[in-house]
Amino acid sequence: MFKRMSAGDRIFTVANYIVLLAFAVVIVLPIFCMVMNSFVSEAEIARRGAFIFIPEQWDLTSYRTLWSSRQNLIRAYGNTLFRVIVGTSMNLAFTIALAYPLSKRNLKGRTAINALVFFTMIFSGGMVPSFLLIRSLDLMNTRWSVILSCLLSTYYVVLVTNFIRSLPGSLLESARLDGASEATILVRIVLPLSKPILATIALFYAVDKWNEWWNSMLYINRMEMYPLQLILQSIINTYQSATDRNIASADALNRLKTFSMGIKMAAIVVTMLPIMCVFPFLQRFFVKGIMIGAVKG
Repeated sequence: MFKRMSAGDRIFTVANYIVLLAFAVVIVLPIFCMVMNSFVSEAEIARRGAFIFIPEQWDLTSYRTLWSSRQNLIRAYGNTLFRVIVGTSMNLAFTIALAYPLSKRNLKGRTAINALVFFTMIFSGGMVPSFLLIRSLDLMNTRWSVILSCLLSTYYVVLVTNFIRSLPGSLLESARLDGASEATILVRIVLPLSKPILATIALFYAVDKWNEWWNSMLYINRMEMYPLQLILQSIINTYQSATDRNIASADALNRLKTFSMGIKMAAIVVTMLPIMCVFPFLQRFFVKGIMIGAVKG
């Protein structure tokens, strides 16, 4: 195929591959260095710096340090998985429940509802009113405080709405003529055909829930309910806090900084690995769902 191309097409193809390869290197190289830094000793980090491609000697001290807090880590993984599974399921349910009616152009009051939906993309209540609302609902120190405070994303509602609008109207109309109710059309026709966009926003919601830590810090002050990110942050802060104390030796201070750097890298790997394992299974839906949901309407 490459031989049948014209000279201009060949130059463009080669230049395209070079640019894409350069972007891939820029993205992959920091991740690779981060993983390598998590397997080196504090002395090697202090001697060679932060950009280590191949460790001189493999060292698992950073992971052993994290594993020493395995009881908290396992509990934090459970809390985070609960939020990802339950939270993402509720996010999808409420997103579909709002997007499907908005996709109907003959819906009464659709313009006003759309205006209210888009209004939330520009303005929000802010942190203090949100905190007061969660406290008034008696949701402090509960898992539901984090799930219900991020129950819906307006942007994802727009994506799903546009995707449903792109479905053949004749298919939905024929189902109505056959006596199918709106619930039947939604469950048996719209949802199966909307797998690409649903898989895409499910991945987005899951990543948001997995990386979420700010609302947990605001609404939860019991360590046994901390998500993974807050537990890892507390472990890192345990070592970093010592840098603020009076340390007699500058060499001891340097060792402590490099040791906390290794723990940071190991914590990032522990946090990032599960999501990286899930992403390849949803990748085939990703581009299709985003392009159709964002362009067609």
